[in-house]
Amino acid sequence: MAGVEWFLMPADRGLLGWRLWLWWVLASSVGWVLGLAGGFAAGFAIGGAVSGIASQSAFGAVLGASIGTLQWVVLRRQIARAGWWVLATALGMGVGFALIRAVTPAVTGALGGGPIYGLVNGSLVGTLAGTLQWLVLRKQSSRACWWVLTSAAGTGVGFALDQVVGQLVGMAVTGTALVWLLRKPAQGKG
Repeated sequence: MAGVEWFLMPADRGLLGWRLWLWWVLASSVGWVLGLAGGFAAGFAIGGAVSGIASQSAFGAVLGASIGTLQWVVLRRQIARAGWWVLATALGMGVGFALIRAVTPAVTGALGGGPIYGLVNGSLVGTLAGTLQWLVLRKQSSRACWWVLTSAAGTGVGFALDQVVGQLVGMAVTGTALVWLLRKPAQGKG
């Protein structure tokens, strides 16, 4: 087992670095896949099709709960009160997807769809989820305010690009920011 110890998630804050990044991307990716299946099931159960505001909200909340739960597995030993991360992600994505549905006609008319449309919608979802997640991170890092911007950018890129590639890029962006946020700032000599 000694050969795989480097890959196992330790029980202390020693995970910071590339392992945290790798676990974050892996957890977020699996959460995304599982959440899509559960989200579509929830959305269809409510509205028959994931097209109304209620079904979009359910879709986003289930997707967010799935992603947030698997991210919590990574975060639980890194930050205090990490359990709130699941609720923050589910609520932020649920409200975000409902807002996307509410503003889609206006945004589509103004932007015409495509990558810019995805970037705007993804940034909206990322800003809402990131703001609620910031409430969990803010006592862990003096730089936590950057999380909202990073979440907006990562989710925006994820929505703008092809779903698989875009989501992986977005998760890599947020994972990189998370590693930076959770590292303790260098102490000056003196």
